[in-house]
Amino acid sequence: MFEKLKYFFILMAVRFRSLSFAPLIGLCGAVGILVFYTPLHSRPQLPEATVVGVSPSMPWNGVTVSSKGRIFASFPRQNLTKPTPSVAEILPGGELKAYPGGEWNSYSFANSGDSQFIGINSVVSDANDQLWVVDPAGVGGKPIKGKAKLVQIDIASNKVKRVYAFNTNVVPDGGFINDVRISNGFAFLPDSSLGALIVLNLNSGEARRVLSTDVRLRSNQALKLTVNGMPYLNVKGRLPNGNMSVNPVEVSPDGKYFYFQPSGGPRLFRLPTNLLTDFSISDSKLAAAIEDMGPGPFNAGMTMTKDGSIYFSDIEKGGINRRKPDGSFELIAQGPSSILVWPDASRLGPDGFLYFPSSQINRFAGNSPTGKLQIQYPFHMFKVKLPVSSFTN
Repeated sequence: MFEKLKYFFILMAVRFRSLSFAPLIGLCGAVGILVFYTPLHSRPQLPEATVVGVSPSMPWNGVTVSSKGRIFASFPRQNLTKPTPSVAEILPGGELKAYPGGEWNSYSFANSGDSQFIGINSVVSDANDQLWVVDPAGVGGKPIKGKAKLVQIDIASNKVKRVYAFNTNVVPDGGFINDVRISNGFAFLPDSSLGALIVLNLNSGEARRVLSTDVRLRSNQALKLTVNGMPYLNVKGRLPNGNMSVNPVEVSPDGKYFYFQPSGGPRLFRLPTNLLTDFSISDSKLAAAIEDMGPGPFNAGMTMTKDGSIYFSDIEKGGINRRKPDGSFELIAQGPSSILVWPDASRLGPDGFLYFPSSQINRFAGNSPTGKLQIQYPFHMFKVKLPVSSFTN
């Protein structure tokens, strides 16, 4: 009975995706309740997880939540003909509103894109309620040379505050800045295509590229990875390579360490931030200071809490996997493969919930085993309550 109802609601959501967003939230909320509670006896240890939004017709891959509880999502550009807001706020009623509005959300190929989102990949809000938008200028995952930038938006005023443009010495041709973390006046960004880290001084605007030759930042094509139990292979029977190098990143809550790994792992690493922010430190000294923290699962995002736990958006298991302070792992949320596919960049909300989207990256044509688009609409956004222990030192 529950299985029939679950798929009825999923089909209804797909059928009516052209309607206004608000009615869908009710449907998908029902889906979220059903899929996470049926059968109850199969996963009694998992906390409640709920659907907090759906995108009826546009893929999303990231989410962030401000201190006031405002939710923002990132929408990568798939091509130059299909419109996307790039950044949207999920309003309390479920509506998607382009953010901050105006020219920033209306890029066309004829424009320079200097004051517009070309093809973004991440949104992250910081402790000062500044929204940071990572724009690698990617179109279908392929970046436009010389157009990568980081955009700072003041959430209180909804105004763009500053644009940091990266030259080709920092983000060379083929480089793809994927995500960002902000700490102590610096931004840390991974180049997930070529395998490198970028450190940006937010006051001076000076940036540098480091560790571009370190193999620990590169994807390992020999890995055997799965997505919800199925081998992750493209139409050629190979591991898709796009944005598989250093991707999930995080800064410890005390700001002392920068954590990173390639998407597929298999190892998690960290570096002291005071070394990364000292532009006089050589690559060789940085490389020598990299600390191996142990296994890192195949994931697309990680969020660290005050107790030292790291919450991974575990792609293979289709849920959230917690690395405890002692280094052991426990799965805290898992959804059905029908709607939770490739959990992506996560962020912690002021309500103690971890927010994360289903991005279906493996279903895009270049990543799918058939070579054809296998996306299933709508896209879902989830949240899961974290243990109280995560917020204590």
